[in-house]
Amino acid sequence: MAPGKLQRALVTGGANGIGAAICRRLAADGFEVTLCDLDAENAEALAAEIGAAFEVIDATDSIAVAGFVASSGPFEVLVNNVGVDQHAFFTRMETKSWRGLLAVNLETTFAFTLGVLPAMQRTGYGRIVNVASEAGRLGSKGARCMRPPRLA
Repeated sequence: MAPGKLQRALVTGGANGIGAAICRRLAADGFEVTLCDLDAENAEALAAEIGAAFEVIDATDSIAVAGFVASSGPFEVLVNNVGVDQHAFFTRMETKSWRGLLAVNLETTFAFTLGVLPAMQRTGYGRIVNVASEAGRLGSKGARCMRPPRLA
């Protein structure tokens, strides 16, 4: 990275929670921040607060992601933060819900990384941070001690 060059950071799921905190920190540290989220109201408010750009985008739409990154990049930093949890017993989860979890928690990381990586490779510089939940390792809070009701 050339000294003095403003680094551009892209944060997925940046409108709320951990993503919003990441955006605030990056902006405070002098990064030019772009955040992506489906939550238009909070994305717009946070962008105004920290002087960032924002894009309301369905991160599971790989075509939309590719188009957005191509038109808005390059980015030196990518924070793959978007994620969801399914608060239900696994044995009662429907295939559609499972695929939705995979789309948000895994496929978005693939799509955004695929979008930013070629420019990082060309310049020989870039940072990609993947945020994940402990729920992926330990299960959701209470899931280990909860038992489904007995079936007759």
